[in-house]
Amino acid sequence: MPEFSDENIFNLFGTEAAEDETIGRFKEYFFYNNTYANLISSLPLRILVGQKGIGKSSLLKRAYLHDQEDGTLALWLKPGDVASVSTQTGNPDFVARVEHWKEALIKLIAQQILGDKAEELLQSSRLKTFASRISSFIPALTDVVSKNAESIGAVFDKAVISSFIAKENINIYIDDIDRGWSATSAAINNISALLSAMRDITGSEQKIRFRLGLRSDVYFLVRTADESTDKIEGNVIWLSWTNHDILCIMAKRIETFFDKNSPILSNMQQLNQADITKLVLSKVIDANFSGAGHWSNRPIHNVLLSLTRRRPRDLVKLMHGAAKNAASHRHELISSTDLKASFESYSNERLQDIINEYRSELPDIEKLLLEMKPTKKERTTAESYKFTTASLTEKLKNVMGHVSFRFVNGRPVTARSLLQFLYKIDFITARKDGAEGIDRRYFDRSRFLATECSDFGFDWEIHPAYRWALQPQDVNSIFDTIDGDVPRNE
Repeated sequence: MPEFSDENIFNLFGTEAAEDETIGRFKEYFFYNNTYANLISSLPLRILVGQKGIGKSSLLKRAYLHDQEDGTLALWLKPGDVASVSTQTGNPDFVARVEHWKEALIKLIAQQILGDKAEELLQSSRLKTFASRISSFIPALTDVVSKNAESIGAVFDKAVISSFIAKENINIYIDDIDRGWSATSAAINNISALLSAMRDITGSEQKIRFRLGLRSDVYFLVRTADESTDKIEGNVIWLSWTNHDILCIMAKRIETFFDKNSPILSNMQQLNQADITKLVLSKVIDANFSGAGHWSNRPIHNVLLSLTRRRPRDLVKLMHGAAKNAASHRHELISSTDLKASFESYSNERLQDIINEYRSELPDIEKLLLEMKPTKKERTTAESYKFTTASLTEKLKNVMGHVSFRFVNGRPVTARSLLQFLYKIDFITARKDGAEGIDRRYFDRSRFLATECSDFGFDWEIHPAYRWALQPQDVNSIFDTIDGDVPRNE
C-alpha cells in the first residue's frame, strides 16, 4: 500500500476538476455511460446540463479528446473567448442579440482555425452577410484551409486538416460559459440568445456542431424566462448519476492506480456495492465505519454515498480530506477516525460552495442557510433536520420575519419560493418514507415537487453534507440525525 503523500492522493482518487488532470491518467479512469454516448453522437447541437461538480467538464473533455483521436476538427473555446463576445451583447433587442452571437461565434471559429488569415476570410465579399447566410461559411472556410493547409497544419494535426477538407465537420466545445454568472434578467436573456444563435447556426449548417456545458440552475432560469427555449429542449442532455455510478467512478480510479489491467474493471458496474467495497475500496479505507448513531458499523460505501450530493466531485473531496488525515497519523489505510475528522471541514466547504454559486441569484443566501440551523429545541430531537412542507414553510416565514431577501431577477420572495430555491440548490432534498425504504428526490430529477402551486406529499430534509457546518457546537450528535438506510442504486 503506498503512503498517502499528496502525489499519491491525486493519483489514487483523481483531481477535483477534469481540466487539471493529465490526459493519460484521465483516459485511464474515465467512466463511460449513456450520457457520454449521447454527447459524442453526430447530432449538431448538444447542451450538457447538470449541477456544478457533477462532471460536465469531464465529459466534454473526453468527447473533445475522442474527436482528436477520431481525426475530427474540434475547437475548445475558453471562457475568455466567449466572455469577450458576451460583454458586447448589451442590445436590449433579443433578435439583435441572437444575430450578434451568430456573427461572433462564426468569427471565433474562423480565428481559432485560421489565425491571422481569419480576417481576410471574414471580409470576403461572399461572407459580408454571413450572419444570415451561415451555409456559405463552410465552403469558404474549406477553400481557405485547402490553400493554407501547410501553415494551418502547424497548429492542427495534418490528418485532422485533411479530414476536415474531405468531410467539412467542425465540433465546437464551450465550457464554463456560466463562470462569473449573475442571475440578472440581462444575463438570462444573454444566455438564451446564445442558445438560439447556436440553434440557428446548426439548423442552417449541420456540419458545425456545438457541445455546450451549462449549470442546471442557469438552464432552469433561462428555460422559465424564455418561452422560445422549448425549441432547444430536445438538444438538452441532463447529466445525473446514481449512487452506484458514483461508487464505480471512484472505484475505477482506485483500481487503475493499482492495476491498469485488472479484470475487475471490465465488469465493475455489474458488481454490487458490497463487492466493490470488498474488492476495491478496502485497499485504501476501512470496509466498515466505526462510529456512533445509525452509521455505527455500516459498510463504508453507505457512509460515503450518504454525504455526496449525487456529484462525483463530492466523493473525490471526501477521499482527499480523509487521506490527508490518514497521512498525518501515518496510517496505511484510511480509518473511520480519519474519515470522521474530515466531516466538519468537508461540510463547511460544501456550504461555502453553494453560497458562492448562488449568491448572484439571492444575495443574502448565507443568512438564509445559516438561519436553517436547528434551534435549541430542535437539536433535542432526531428530526431536527427533517420537515414537513408545513413545518418548513413555517420555519422560513420565521426567518423572513427578521431577514429581508430579494431575488436578483425580481422574483417575489415568499416562504414557498425560498423552499423551492433551497430545493433547487440541493440544500434540501425531497423524501417520502415507504414500505420499501426512503424515496429521495433531487431537483434535477423532480423539479416540480417544490412548486408553489401543488403539494405532492413529499417531506424535506437538509442534506447531511451541510449538517456539521450548521451544528459545529455539537458535531457528534449529528450522527443520530442521519438515517441508516443504504442509499439506493437507482
